[in-house]
Amino acid sequence: ARELFVERGYDAVSLSEIVKRSGGSLATLYELFENKAGLLGAIVAGKRFVTHDQIDAVVARGGSPAAMVAAIADIILDSFADAETVGLMRVVMGETLRDPAFAQTIFAAAHIPAVERLARLFSDWDRARLAVIPDPMLTVHLFFGLVVYGQQTRAFFGDACDATLPPRDVLVREAV
Repeated sequence: ARELFVERGYDAVSLSEIVKRSGGSLATLYELFENKAGLLGAIVAGKRFVTHDQIDAVVARGGSPAAMVAAIADIILDSFADAETVGLMRVVMGETLRDPAFAQTIFAAAHIPAVERLARLFSDWDRARLAVIPDPMLTVHLFFGLVVYGQQTRAFFGDACDATLPPRDVLVREAV
């Protein structure tokens, strides 16, 4: 399903085509995911949870706040630089415009856990006086804005890169 959605777009793919390519049965697909939107939600959730696990691993390893934030920025940039992720972002954007409930489900499964993880981390650092972060939630949103902006622009407008965007290493250093 992921391959077909990225190759041809969400609307151009039927559940029958997905079953034909992957095997199994239409009944099993409906039992597991209810519908095509449920399948897309599972695909996106699985993709994002891998990123969440990677961020958790960085936090578990520890280190200086600057080194940890740089590693997290790299994880986020790697995720958003992946061609499949960009394709999925385009598919999800289209579907969320049509279905506000789907949009809320994806937002809750993919974005909120990452925000909460980083806000807890930033709050812990502030309490331990490892960094001065009086508003961890605001800091998370600013950090995501700095790191993700260029990749989201790429997803919106295609692979043409904005020549005004700084090189990755500069972006990460300044975001940190």
